Amino acid sequence: MANTVVINGDNRKFTLNPDIKLYALIDAGFVKTPKGNYNYEHPLYNDSPYNAPTKLKMTVNKDLSHLTMVITDRNGLQKVNIFKNKQLAPTVELLDYILKDLEERNILVPVKD
Repeated sequence: MANTVVINGDNRKFTLNPDIKLYALIDAGFVKTPKGNYNYEHPLYNDSPYNAPTKLKMTVNKDLSHLTMVITDRNGLQKVNIFKNKQLAPTVELLDYILKDLEERNILVPVKD
């Protein structure tokens, strides 16, 4: 886990909002794990979420201070770079929408270089 994360293939950096609230995580769909961390998984799909080739996976630690964020294959085992394939442009748009929503909920903030 890190303070600043970059999705593989993307040039943007994100960090947790310093004003993050636990209820915002739960409202956004984060689920508490047995260890106390908060996991978020969202399929990145065009037609059907059941056939989604990739998914966004995020974990926030129980202290709400560290974050991991990765795009994986359907099984969640392999990292996937959705930015190098032009056919995945709708998937990138969906990712942008999700990240914007998490920013508006005061969960993520973009990091400026």
